[in-house]
Amino acid sequence: MSKNVSLIYFSPTGTTAKILKAISEGMEEESKTYDFTLPNSRKETLPSFTPDDLVIFGAPVYAGRIPELAASYFSQIKGNGALAVFIVLFGNRDYDDALLELKNILEEQGFKGIAAGAFVGEHSFTPKVGTGRPDQDDLSKAKDFGKRLSSWLKAIESSGNLTVLQVKGNFPYKKGMPPMNIGPVTNEDCIECALCAQACPTEAVSFDNFRDIETDKCIRCCSCIKICPVDAKSFPQEPLVKITAQLENNFSLLRKEVETIIAENLDA
Repeated sequence: MSKNVSLIYFSPTGTTAKILKAISEGMEEESKTYDFTLPNSRKETLPSFTPDDLVIFGAPVYAGRIPELAASYFSQIKGNGALAVFIVLFGNRDYDDALLELKNILEEQGFKGIAAGAFVGEHSFTPKVGTGRPDQDDLSKAKDFGKRLSSWLKAIESSGNLTVLQVKGNFPYKKGMPPMNIGPVTNEDCIECALCAQACPTEAVSFDNFRDIETDKCIRCCSCIKICPVDAKSFPQEPLVKITAQLENNFSLLRKEVETIIAENLDA
């Protein structure tokens, strides 16, 4: 395959990153990675692309939408005719309008969407929903998707006569998570290891006092909760307790499956 492959993703709890890396492994192509999860990475010069590039984009799903932080970053990247693959990670409930939103943002920036996928990751609010995912089966399916994508790309390189990529979703998009000026609470088990502050995508956790959370910056990605080695952080506030209970009651047992789409070659 003659395309230069790049991975660009926002992945606070690491699930999106795992899937994109597995897709890249399946393609058996060297890839350049742009992980813009942490604040310093978003200060770097934005990448630019040409028709010689294939870019695989990834983001988690928050209440059926792309996180605003990720949407804002994606909307600044210029495609200039580069091919694109759109990937979302949802917490075993549904991805609703997130994949369509991601596709629309990037196609408006000049990318040509050729494939898409919705994969499952352990829900950021509770390990009881999507437990341990992406698991080995998910990663195998991601690698297989990469293999199919690579073979498909080689087959269409001479023509490029493709159908328009269609993905699930509605426009106008559904409303995302309602505004909540709350942040994680830290209990007395905290060992002040600083991992929570290092992992926070918005610098909401202070390095001077790990119990000091700037709630107006918190996007409730739960990276600080997932990374804590002593389970010292949680969201005990009633709105999130209620949401978590609903998720556990309705989506703990059902296993949602991977969905992938590749545009059809009209010359095949």
